[in-house]
Amino acid sequence: MARVQADEDGGLDDIVTWNVVRVARFLGGRMSARLAGHGLNPIHFGVLAYLAEQEEMTTADIARSVLVTPQSMSPLLDGLEQRGMVRRTGVRARGQRNPVQITAFGREALATVWDIAQATNDLTDAGLTAGESTQLNHLLRKVLGATNDSGQPDTRFDASAQTGL
Repeated sequence: MARVQADEDGGLDDIVTWNVVRVARFLGGRMSARLAGHGLNPIHFGVLAYLAEQEEMTTADIARSVLVTPQSMSPLLDGLEQRGMVRRTGVRARGQRNPVQITAFGREALATVWDIAQATNDLTDAGLTAGESTQLNHLLRKVLGATNDSGQPDTRFDASAQTGL
């Protein structure tokens, strides 16, 4: 029988990935709440931020960058395109390269929420000092670096189903 007691060595609280899942939900919810007033969620923010750094990206490249499935990008990009934040620059056809660019309005929206997103780095209310927050970010980026090598998002994650992540 699995041990789930948090106060014993080898208990649930000692499973790093479980703690990462819990923290991701906590911090994702926090970021979602702060972006919601601007009609964005964290995945929208990530898409706009990556597009702002690149001249143009394919749908598949964006999906790899924000770690969601390529299939879930189409409805997400449709929504951003309908709102005038991105534009598709190629012919939309299955199996074809589908380039996407951020629009001037998308850049404005990103600029509006950038400080809000950066403010979520302040985790003092969660018990971390500024230095610990920086250290946590460094460690998380190190783990994320491994995803760049494999390019494999969690295929069970569907961005179109995420309203508050």
